[in-house]
Amino acid sequence: MERQLFHYLTVLRNFLSLSPGQRSKYIARPDRDFTRKSPLSFRRTASLILGLLRKSTAIELFDFFVHCQEKSVSKSAFSQRRRLIKTQFFQDFLELSARQFYRSFSRYHTWRGLRLFAVDGTGQALPNEEWIGDAMGWHKNQFTSTPSTRLLFTFDVLNKIIFRVDFHTQNEAEITTAYPNVERLPPDAIYIYDRGFTGYGLPFLHQRHGSFYVIRLKKDAPGFTDFVQSEENERLITITLKGRAYRSLRKLGLDPIWKMKMIVRLIRVDLPNGEVEVLMTNLMHRRRFHYRRIGELYDRRWGVETAIFCLKSFLQLALTSAYTQPGVEQDLWASFWFYNLNSAIAFAQETELKKRTSNRQYTYQINRNLAAGLIKRWVPSLFLDTTRKWRAKTQVLKEQIIAYPEPYRPRPSRARTRKILRGQGRHIYEPNYRSTL
Repeated sequence: MERQLFHYLTVLRNFLSLSPGQRSKYIARPDRDFTRKSPLSFRRTASLILGLLRKSTAIELFDFFVHCQEKSVSKSAFSQRRRLIKTQFFQDFLELSARQFYRSFSRYHTWRGLRLFAVDGTGQALPNEEWIGDAMGWHKNQFTSTPSTRLLFTFDVLNKIIFRVDFHTQNEAEITTAYPNVERLPPDAIYIYDRGFTGYGLPFLHQRHGSFYVIRLKKDAPGFTDFVQSEENERLITITLKGRAYRSLRKLGLDPIWKMKMIVRLIRVDLPNGEVEVLMTNLMHRRRFHYRRIGELYDRRWGVETAIFCLKSFLQLALTSAYTQPGVEQDLWASFWFYNLNSAIAFAQETELKKRTSNRQYTYQINRNLAAGLIKRWVPSLFLDTTRKWRAKTQVLKEQIIAYPEPYRPRPSRARTRKILRGQGRHIYEPNYRSTL
């Protein structure tokens, strides 16, 4: 596993060594910008942003240049340099961190030989500046308007990898944002959706592109009541693509087939609180995909909710270091990349952690909050130090991350309490967690 981790990190490290083609793609003026010797080279500027600037920018710069053993630069100098890097660089770096994980770690986790991706969205408050709201969207109510965007995550719940993130406004539905992604996502996976994605558009697209899905149905979905009252555990039904789903697909240019019939499988799941949920899927093999296993499979969707909590709480997603649209987007993409880096290092240490905690009462896991703080202080070494030095520091980091694990204590189901999260208050800590960034 150590060899696989170093291979993964080397690929990430080398991505900052831009080729001429990459300079044209990622640098505003490739023939002029980042061509002269400067305290803020491209590699240093990108490293600063990727390290999550959550404290005062002046303090972050001071700490960074202590590592470089040089005198710090001004906030203005950093702000001017970051403008020269296009947002596409950080978006592509996130995509690389996801794709490379499966290449470097050949024994990544699967379920019945398939990856599990949960698809879910969340809202994200942005700095309260008019130009940011005009560019990225507004959240409006009867009193005021606040800059805000929506984020749609495609998340690997077994390996804790953010595979894809789509930005959309409050006026665009999550389901219509998810439609075009089906053909872009790998077919060797099961995609899990909650009730907000009920409809026949996604089943049509997954059937066309040869991938699997599990969708929880709303109570008012056609056939829901009849199936629940029948007390059957599972049933095969035929659905027809028409109405709103057909019109939405046609509007997006996805070439739907009018009144196309599809056979789907309904699964009944009895919840501990007495409610019944109904899942719709195209996993037809009843032995390989027993109906009880499908219910357990849907429970794993909660992993994407946990990932969103980590981003907003541990990684303080709302605390951006810029007040311009490109700067805010850089910080958001950098946070998603940082989460994947955290997951890859934690994955590499799973076996060693299990070995060290095998005789304890509880199952232990990496403390992601602590790991984030340690990784933040290590990131400059990954991109700036010599190969021998950053490898040595990585060995120290690996030991530090598993030195303070936390027990996983399953808790009984509790009634959901909705909280109002305002502006910069979207990083809410649970008891015993404090900021490590």
